Amino acid sequence: MLASCAAESPSRTQRILESLSDDNLVAGRREPALVALKLRKMQRGPYEWLRGTASLYWRDLMEPGVERAETTFGDPASSRVLLVGDPHPENVGTFRGFSDGQMFVDWNDFDATGYGPFTGDLRRLAAAFVVIAELGKPGDGGFAAELSKHVAAGYAEQIAVIAAGDRVASLGVGVAALFDDELAKAQARGDTLFAVDELAPLQQDVRALALGDLESVADDGVIEDRVIDVDAEQADWIDRAIAQWAPGRLTPTEATIKLRARRIGSGVSSYPAFRFQAVLEGATPALDDDRLIELKETREGIIVRGVPILQGAEWATPAERAVDTQVRLHARFDGDALLGAAQVGGLSFKIRDREAYQRGLDAPDLSELAVDDPDQLRVIAKRYGMLLGRAHAQALTADRLRGVTVIAPLLAGRETELADEIATLAAADAAQVIADHALMKDRDLAALLDLGGPR
Repeated sequence: MLASCAAESPSRTQRILESLSDDNLVAGRREPALVALKLRKMQRGPYEWLRGTASLYWRDLMEPGVERAETTFGDPASSRVLLVGDPHPENVGTFRGFSDGQMFVDWNDFDATGYGPFTGDLRRLAAAFVVIAELGKPGDGGFAAELSKHVAAGYAEQIAVIAAGDRVASLGVGVAALFDDELAKAQARGDTLFAVDELAPLQQDVRALALGDLESVADDGVIEDRVIDVDAEQADWIDRAIAQWAPGRLTPTEATIKLRARRIGSGVSSYPAFRFQAVLEGATPALDDDRLIELKETREGIIVRGVPILQGAEWATPAERAVDTQVRLHARFDGDALLGAAQVGGLSFKIRDREAYQRGLDAPDLSELAVDDPDQLRVIAKRYGMLLGRAHAQALTADRLRGVTVIAPLLAGRETELADEIATLAAADAAQVIADHALMKDRDLAALLDLGGPR
């Protein structure tokens, strides 16, 4: 079994609570009941805990005075790389290229993007695979270390390929059976308007919202997928946001709003964020070309007290940051023709196509592979490392240099050393996640953070 950290002192509890308080300050004041459900969702297991504590990870990694093993790779220039920010396995999903209709796999969550050390992203991704391995093969530290090394090897390999001037294609079919299955399912569902029909099924030749729980509330009381109507103020937010976003993307007819809804249940870190969905008219009055878009509230990315390098001043709003960094970190710029941002008062919305061409991968599917098909999981771990390497390499850093130019010299000839180091660091990072989860899983976090809502 993974070696757990030594018995935690009260200071660790306080540190976790301080981080959770910072993360949930705005949402906790607005809708404490949803934050309480988010915390409960985080307590389900180590992977959910990892998903909800990205800011705690970065705080531990970069704030002075915290004991955290450091990397031997890195320098000032490579500490200003454009990061995914929270590159765990469920932050990858499927997309459909606008220009040619080809399906591909890439990063799909850009809430935490910003500038920072490339090694921070890399070790967090590897640590997530260690947690995945522990869920599938408890106590098999050797297999977990293998996955970490595959992540690092894939990363270094992709950096070297790009440094050599070779073009890197997007990740499509033929790499791993799990990817192929997800791509095929997303293609089939997108082609049949699965998402818009799920939210607003046809009833006597008109669409009507499927209000209520599309998925049953979980045994722990967490809302999994609920559709609710919007009030007049929220409807106004949606209308104003779409009016900002639509020009240049859709004609006035295509952008005509037919239905508005709020959806609750997605994500972990962003669980209490506003997620609105709107059914738009499409090119014709016919129902078979209706469009579904999502307006997701986006807040500032990872903020570490006293360490400003994770944020850049080039984005006017959080949603503009998320949109810009998605384009910069993706293999293709046309993975979402509807991608955009809008600002309505103090609310920053990232707007995207919500049809089923875009769907995420699930951690349970990966953990099952640890037992059923470990070779495929090894391949997938390496491919994730390659996805991260390609993203870091191609995007400009805070100093306006291509990432590959500041990373490649640090890795050349040290690839084996990188893999060994990342495996060691990831094991320690994962052990901290597991220990933190064990420390907090039975606590009434809503009460400790002085939140209202369900107990």
